[in-house]
Amino acid sequence: MVKVSILIPTRERAFYLPACLRTALAIPDPDIEVVIADNASTDNTAEVVATFDDPRIVYLPSDARVSMRENFNRALAASRGDYAIVIGDDDAILPGQFAHLRHLLDTHQPDGISWFKFTYGWPIEGYGKKTGGIRFYREDCFVPPVAYDPKDDLAKLLSCDLNALYPTPNIYHGCVSRAYLERLAPAPGLYFDSTIPDVNLQYRATLSGGRFLHLHHPMSINGHSPHSNGGSQAAAPSGSERAKIAAKFESENRADPWDDILDHAQTIQMVFFATLETVRERGGFTDIRPDYDKWYSFALGALRQKPEHAERIRKALEEHAQRTGTTAELARATAVEATRKRSWSDRLKRWRSQAASFRLSAALDGVNDVDTAAQVCDGVLGADYAAVIAGQMPPARAWAQARTRAKGFTRTL
Repeated sequence: MVKVSILIPTRERAFYLPACLRTALAIPDPDIEVVIADNASTDNTAEVVATFDDPRIVYLPSDARVSMRENFNRALAASRGDYAIVIGDDDAILPGQFAHLRHLLDTHQPDGISWFKFTYGWPIEGYGKKTGGIRFYREDCFVPPVAYDPKDDLAKLLSCDLNALYPTPNIYHGCVSRAYLERLAPAPGLYFDSTIPDVNLQYRATLSGGRFLHLHHPMSINGHSPHSNGGSQAAAPSGSERAKIAAKFESENRADPWDDILDHAQTIQMVFFATLETVRERGGFTDIRPDYDKWYSFALGALRQKPEHAERIRKALEEHAQRTGTTAELARATAVEATRKRSWSDRLKRWRSQAASFRLSAALDGVNDVDTAAQVCDGVLGADYAAVIAGQMPPARAWAQARTRAKGFTRTL
């Protein structure tokens, strides 16, 4: 049996971490390890970890703050598993579904497995409109595994068709083999060489190719809270907690020798573009040229997200265009600055998806956190995915049985 490392980078989120840890340690499997990479937390994170008595825990403190990239990297370097999964400290693994993942890893030994992930908003006062629940989608549960080579989607990446870039390899809410990570590593012991580790691997794998499986079936929950890294990249009022997180995140990136080759100005669009250009340059993929008209148009969308950073965004793009000889492409994109609107087909697809879904409260016995959310998910999904994988149960029947089990929980809008 292969050994699986579950890596949990954390920093000053002792409030969220216990629920996350409970989900990982609820996995009834001796061949896992749970690596907690504590990025110099000043709260009671160490005390929280000490309350868990499980030999599978590896606590990895840091004496000084490092970038998110470095914290991911050191967690992976310290792990011993044949495969690695990264989740955030406000996320969850679904312990009741892990046996299916284990079966696929042991049977097929792919370069990695990607999957659909549930979304859960922590019900924190004043945060979010729809929190404390889980939505189950018909098309993302009980679908048999699909084999894919990410390089088949290279044209989509180069043309900035990011909505169609699916599935893709992921180490964050995904599983990747150590052998593959070392094969793609920019240098021995260096697994990620740009600011956002998961996007770095996603793009590097799309440029390189590999043997992957994708599951339209959940194996984890992506939690979001006021302190989540991803949320801090979105627009946030000046002086807000999210804005402070983003500023701290940025200062640590600038101190990292593997920072992106162009400023992403705390915007999601620029993060994606900067990652692609950094991976191409540092990974030796400069002979593979993206459609700069489309990528610049996409990156300029950051102006609408954070108009207060307009000068930084334009400066970063202009400097990059000068350096890469793509000033004509930037000029054309600037003249157009097209805004992508959701097509009617996109809206119809979303409506159909919503119509074939249901949402449940994650509250159990007066508690609502990512651990109770995982319990609700496993209670609904059961163990039927094993029969689907084996070809012994059609997905429609498994979904019908899940809907029946869902009646034991509280429906919510």
